[in-house]
Amino acid sequence: MMDLDDWLVGGRMAADKARKRYFLTTADMKGLDYTTPFWYGIGCGSPMKYYRPSDLKERAEQKYGKEGFAEKLKGWEKREKKRKLDEEKKRQDEQVRKSKKQKLMSTVPEWGRQKLTDLASVGALAQKCSIEQLQQVLMFAAEKKLPVIEAINAVKDEALLPRRNFKELQPKLAKFLDSDADAALKKNAQKLAKAEASKAQQAKLNRRITGAWDLTITNSQAKVNGLTGTLDISAQSGSGYIEFPCCYGNLDWFCETDCETKYIEISTWWKVNWKRTYGKLRLTVKKDKSGIDLVEGTYNAGWHQSGWPALLRFTGVRKGPCMDGTQGNDSDRAEDTDGDDEDTDDEV
Repeated sequence: MMDLDDWLVGGRMAADKARKRYFLTTADMKGLDYTTPFWYGIGCGSPMKYYRPSDLKERAEQKYGKEGFAEKLKGWEKREKKRKLDEEKKRQDEQVRKSKKQKLMSTVPEWGRQKLTDLASVGALAQKCSIEQLQQVLMFAAEKKLPVIEAINAVKDEALLPRRNFKELQPKLAKFLDSDADAALKKNAQKLAKAEASKAQQAKLNRRITGAWDLTITNSQAKVNGLTGTLDISAQSGSGYIEFPCCYGNLDWFCETDCETKYIEISTWWKVNWKRTYGKLRLTVKKDKSGIDLVEGTYNAGWHQSGWPALLRFTGVRKGPCMDGTQGNDSDRAEDTDGDDEDTDDEV
């Protein structure tokens, strides 16, 4: 018999649990004595009802008979026991997996924890890995059908038992096993650092999105190409609007963390034929060689006239000062005019 006390609060059972344990419906429990928690009040929704177990058992026996209820209760307890055993097994399996991962990672120094970007860095790491670690990586690739690079990155998040069937993947690494491992890993780390710096620079530029912008549609269709519009985003509230001759959109609020990716994504809404219609706006901020802020993006208003494109592509220039409180462009310009920035953006 399962412990009934685990289901009780103050000697009474909540209605949702009572329905499961005593096989009763809400209609079946009508007329039974119940209490409600004292903390329920205005704005808390419908209060949960709590019933006496003796009343619930009596009502269940009236509905199913003593033997019928006992049989149903026995089956329910059997299912509950199996469910708890399954949950415990799942918990133990997860604990074993984490333990394996910790054991795997404990033998890998700092150079082995970085993400890998090419086969040369994979080969370098393979030279430094233990046989067991390499087996785990290659078996993971075989099971998941991943490229070797993805497999080595993924194995850091999922530890596997060593297996034998990984020989078919070894030739992919063979030509790199005689290379200079330290030099390859150093080059890989520099590439990652460059990508992170580019990502940080893009986030810094995207945070300058606030303010007013003059937009120009760049779609190839003659009907819309060259049409102008306006984008206005408040620095204080993060709200604003986008407007073209063919569509409109109020911007939902967005926060600074939305600027961390290359493209800022903002949900929009406007009313078409008295019905609220939702759209999606994607923006990224750039600078030209003279240090002037530019914006590029796309806008799907969620509705468009027949014969007009659903997705509008546009570029824009700032109209007035940036509203994020920064005025200078020199530091941004110095960072952005590095000759390698364009390549790094592609990598990110």
